[in-house]
Amino acid sequence: MRHPLFVDFHDVAMDEKNRILIPSEYRKRIVPERDGELLYLTSGTVNGKPWLYTEKYYEYRSEQEPLDLMPGDDRNSYEQMSYSLATPIEIDKQGRILIPEKTLRRLGLGKELTMCGVRDHLELWNRSEWDARRAELEKRRSEIMAKESLSRRLNPPASAT
Repeated sequence: MRHPLFVDFHDVAMDEKNRILIPSEYRKRIVPERDGELLYLTSGTVNGKPWLYTEKYYEYRSEQEPLDLMPGDDRNSYEQMSYSLATPIEIDKQGRILIPEKTLRRLGLGKELTMCGVRDHLELWNRSEWDARRAELEKRRSEIMAKESLSRRLNPPASAT
């Protein structure tokens, strides 16, 4: 299953109707025939920031997860977080998405945001939080790269073995 490759970051602003214009660099990567007409907004599993996945890729990922008629507490919590807290969002003809008010409150998003491309998804950050995170990433660049390099050597992808 192919998905758009999202990279870079862009400052965006939410208008008075809670709409955000998706930067054209990202919109160009979304092919409706391949990716669907919607985005799914989820609570990011790592950092708690909102993540946006294309429709077909999100549905594909959900199909890859095992189904269990009697899931344990951890699995049930994961599925509640992944699906009950997910919001399907349409992209309008101007390339904007509307974030529902209840979702905004839950996620703590302000009006001044940064949209970040993170490989297979987009992340939404309050701009000041992203600026701090970006500075932290740049400061820890060598440490992060060394840890990831070690992780890849210890856990090579299945196709590499």
